[in-house]
Amino acid sequence: MERLRDLAVRLAMDEPVGDDLAMAAAHALARGVDSPSLRELAGLSKGQSREAVDLFRQAMEELGSPVPDESGARLHLMRAAAASIVAGEGDPEDLAHEIYWQSSHFSSPELREVGYRFLYLYADCGAAPDQTVQAVAAMKHAARSFLHDHPA
Repeated sequence: MERLRDLAVRLAMDEPVGDDLAMAAAHALARGVDSPSLRELAGLSKGQSREAVDLFRQAMEELGSPVPDESGARLHLMRAAAASIVAGEGDPEDLAHEIYWQSSHFSSPELREVGYRFLYLYADCGAAPDQTVQAVAAMKHAARSFLHDHPA
């Protein structure tokens, strides 16, 4: 289901996903995820991108995980980056920058403030090694707070 959610986020961000949807549907069916539209989507060929997108949207609705709007997709990407920071996966500088970048597209002062906080922590990572350790620890704390305040 995670692969389907990732494709839903990419679709919401206007990234081309049409050719990937039928194969993702087939893989989801093989793992036990099922819906009528998902079965139909799995049977499409690569040349049917427009139809695939429509069926994918319908399948995600049937599965109870609709394709988000752009803001929902950006918030999802922020949460995913924060979860990676907490888990110690990936480069904390890159992840902090991702949170900042996604937050910069919101008009909400609260989410922009979150982004500025991670931008500040990102800037601290380029400092001396002892400051980098402190910055990463602060990032983990900020990421936990963000995830607590903005649950999925």
